[in-house]
Amino acid sequence: MHRRFIQKRFQSSSTKNLIPIRTSLKGAALLQQPVLNKGSAFTREEREVFQVDGHIPYDVHSLEKQMVRAYAQFKKQPSNILKHAFLASLRDQNQVLFYALVSQRLKEMLPVLYTPTVGEAVGQYSELFRRPIGCFLSLPTAHSMKEQLQSHANAAFRYKYPPGMKNTDHDRPFDIIVVTDSEGILGIGDQGVGGISISTSKAALYVAGAGVDPNRILPVVLDVGTDNHALFANPLYMGYKHVRTRGVAYDHFVHQFMMNVKELFPGALVHFEDFGLNNAARLLETYKPVLPCFNDDIEGTGAVALAATMSAIGVTKSKLSDQRIVVYGAGTAGMGIANQIRDAMVELEGISVEEANSKFWCIDRDGLLLKSNSKLQGSQHDYARDDEECRDWNREIQEQPNLRLIDVVKAVKPTMLVGCSTNARAFNEEVIRTMAEHTERPIIFPMSNPTSLVEVDPVDANEWTDGRALIATGSPFPPAKNPITGNDYYIAEANNALIYPGLGLGTIASRSSKMSKGMILAGVRALASVSPALDDPDAPLLPDLADVRKVSLHVAAAVVKQALEEGVANVNLKKDDEAIIEHIKVGMWDPVYRPLEFEPEDEN
Repeated sequence: MHRRFIQKRFQSSSTKNLIPIRTSLKGAALLQQPVLNKGSAFTREEREVFQVDGHIPYDVHSLEKQMVRAYAQFKKQPSNILKHAFLASLRDQNQVLFYALVSQRLKEMLPVLYTPTVGEAVGQYSELFRRPIGCFLSLPTAHSMKEQLQSHANAAFRYKYPPGMKNTDHDRPFDIIVVTDSEGILGIGDQGVGGISISTSKAALYVAGAGVDPNRILPVVLDVGTDNHALFANPLYMGYKHVRTRGVAYDHFVHQFMMNVKELFPGALVHFEDFGLNNAARLLETYKPVLPCFNDDIEGTGAVALAATMSAIGVTKSKLSDQRIVVYGAGTAGMGIANQIRDAMVELEGISVEEANSKFWCIDRDGLLLKSNSKLQGSQHDYARDDEECRDWNREIQEQPNLRLIDVVKAVKPTMLVGCSTNARAFNEEVIRTMAEHTERPIIFPMSNPTSLVEVDPVDANEWTDGRALIATGSPFPPAKNPITGNDYYIAEANNALIYPGLGLGTIASRSSKMSKGMILAGVRALASVSPALDDPDAPLLPDLADVRKVSLHVAAAVVKQALEEGVANVNLKKDDEAIIEHIKVGMWDPVYRPLEFEPEDEN
C-alpha cells in the first residue's frame, strides 16, 4: 500500500468535531481553561453569551489566522529550548491552537517538542517550571496514591454529549497512561522529577501523531528519588531529594501504581518510558500479562527498526533470516531491536528461536557478548556467542582481550549494522568500507540520539559505500549526495513517533486486554508496507514524519484487525478493513474549535 493510497483513504473525520462543548464558565474563568479557551476565535455570539467581551480584543480571528500568528512567534524564539518553552506555554493557554500548530508542522517541530530539545528541558525542569502538567507520584506520599490518581480523573475534561448524539467516549477516565521513573532519560540518565517532561512530550505525540484525545491521556512521573548529585545541589530542584529507591521498596511502589491504574482506569494502556536498564525489561515482562502495557524504548525502538529492516530487505529481495546482523550497543534499545527482528524471523519465516539468535553478534562496552561473560543481563544471554567460535578471529591488536567492532565486522562480514551505543563516530571509515566489501547493499542504522552521538554521519556512510548503503537514523539528517549519480539520497528517520502512536491508537480503539507481540508485528508490517523505497529503491526506507497522522491510522487499523484475530479485542466489530478504519476515525480527536453552549451550574 503506497503513500498515495494512504492520503486518499485515511482522511481523518472525528465525530467529536461536531460535539458542542457545554460549560458554566464565563469571562476570565473561561479564558483560563485551555480546553475551552479560543482566544480571538470566540464568535460574536459566544463573546456575548459567555461574557468574554472586554477580556479580549474586538476582532474575530479564525484558527488559521491564529496559527499564522503563533508560528511567527515560534520562529522568533532565539533557541530551541526557548521554542520548547513557547510551545509549552501555548499548550497551557489554548489546547486546540497548540495541537493545530504542532500537527500542521510536526516534522519541523518534533525536534523541539521531543528529541533532542526535550532532554535539555528535562535537565532544566526546575528552572523552567511555570505550571504543573501531569501527575506527580512521589514515594513519601504513596499512602494517598489512589486518591491522587482519582483526583486527576475527577479533574479531567469530559465532553457532555447532546441528546441523540453518539457517545464515543468509554467509561474509563483515561485511555493511555504515559509513565516514567526518570532513571534512563534519553542517554542523559537520572533526571528525577524532571522526567515528567518526557511523559508530557510523548503524550503530545499521541495526539498530534494519531489523534488520541489529549484529555484522555495522563502523563505520570514516579518520583522515587534520584542519584543525580547535581539535582541534590540545586536549591531550585522540585523533586524528592533522596537517593534513588531500589529493590523491594521500589517494586512495591511500582506495583501499587500499576494496581491502582488497573482498578481506576480499567483497560487503559500503560506506556513505560525511559526506565533504567535494570528495570525496563523486567517490569514489562512482569506486567504484560496483567494489563495492556508497552515499553517504547524496548518495543517502540525495536518496532520502527524492524519496519526499516523489512523495507530494506524489500529493496534487496532477501529474507530476514538471510541477514548477518551486528548490534553495536547491547543496552535496552539495542536488545529491543534484536528481539523484535529475531521474533519476526521466527514468526514470519518459521525458523527456530535458536537459529534466529545465531544471526546476531551484539557488542557492548566490554566487546562482543560471549557466554563466558559474567556481566550478561536479560536478553544479552540469548545472543552471547560461544567463546570457541571466536577464538581464532584475528584481532587488530593481539593484546586486546575483547573482540571489538572492527574485529567482529572483519570476521562476520555483516549485511546489517545497527548502532545504539551513543559512541560518536564508532562506525568509522574502516568499519564501513570493510562491511561494504562483502555486501551489495549494506544496511546501516546509526540509531543513537542526539546527532552529536550518532555512530556515523549518513553523508560519510553514503560516501564510503559508493552510494550503495540503505540507511536509517534515529535523528533527522539532511539528504546525502550519491557519490556516483550525484542524486540526493533522503535519509529515513527511524523515529519512534512513526510507530508508537499508531500502536497505542489501535490498542485503545480495539479496547484490547493486552498489546501482544502479534499486534506490534502487525503494526510494523503496516508501516513497512508504505515505505517509499518499495516504489523507488533510492527513496527513504520509511515514510516522512509529515505523514505520521495518516501512517498512524494505517498502523492502528492493522493492530485492531490483529487484536480481533487473536480474540483480545473487546469491541463488536467485523474484520473488515473499511469497517475498522471507520471505527477508529469516529473516536479520533482533531484540533478544531467546537461550538460552546452555556449550561448553568448544577446547584445540587
